[in-house]
Amino acid sequence: MSYDLYFYKRKENKLTEQEFANYLTKTIRFNNSEFERQWDYENPETGVYFLIDWNDPNTEQEEIEIWDSFAEFDNTNFSCSINFFRPQYFGLEVFPIIERIADELDLYILNPQNFDEVEMPKKFPKQYLEAQWTEHNDQVSEEHFNEMSFNFMSPEKSNGMWWFNLHRTELQESLIEDIFVPGLFVIKSNDDEQLYTACVWLEHIPIILPQVDYVIIKKKYKKLFKIVEEDGLVPYANIINKLGVFFEEFSYAGQNLKVLRQNNADKMTAEFNALKIISSVKDFGSGVKLDKFVNVKPD
Repeated sequence: MSYDLYFYKRKENKLTEQEFANYLTKTIRFNNSEFERQWDYENPETGVYFLIDWNDPNTEQEEIEIWDSFAEFDNTNFSCSINFFRPQYFGLEVFPIIERIADELDLYILNPQNFDEVEMPKKFPKQYLEAQWTEHNDQVSEEHFNEMSFNFMSPEKSNGMWWFNLHRTELQESLIEDIFVPGLFVIKSNDDEQLYTACVWLEHIPIILPQVDYVIIKKKYKKLFKIVEEDGLVPYANIINKLGVFFEEFSYAGQNLKVLRQNNADKMTAEFNALKIISSVKDFGSGVKLDKFVNVKPD
């Protein structure tokens, strides 16, 4: 089940199909498609994806009457599809890309989801399509929640995780110091079957620490005459309670993060290794892909 949109141009617009294709090849990041006539946007940092297809022209008379009979518009034969049953942040990432394509190429969009209107290619207000997709996505996700055994995460938490993952690389590249910026991921607890956010922190290295539910740490220290290695989950709150004095506040694009710099990382070996690991990752639960939960659930 997907949300489908079709790109049209005014008849005086001289854009060719090949020019449209060339534009997409240059513009669409994370193109994971193996097909020349398809652009498969798939962001490895956020898990967000959608498709743009270059379709063959319609040849059946019935299809021509539906898709190619507009007096002022020509069908570009390009369309895009965004899946339903996804976190709301899919819309936050996808629709600005669609709006940019329409704006830069002066395109109009035929939107079959506007069931109460006469279908006509048009330019939609900013965020209109995103809001419509979100409404439909939430509706069908809630209706099929039990049937499809969906997992739930609040939109506030998942949107925050998405934002950090979306900007993680640019944040890493903006740092002058050698500081690790972790990616965030989701773990489903075996005990309560709830979803929790987590990141990894290895051997108290300098780190930009976002607010998550759990931090997976890895200790490595000497005990008697051998090297001991331990790893597992520590609640974020415990990290801040035990090690907060070593961290500084760090603001990035309005987000309140924490940073551990090298000078303080060197001072906290004993305190880091004294952190109590509450569980191994395996015993705690299992990872959940970033497109395998929704932001609504039945009352």
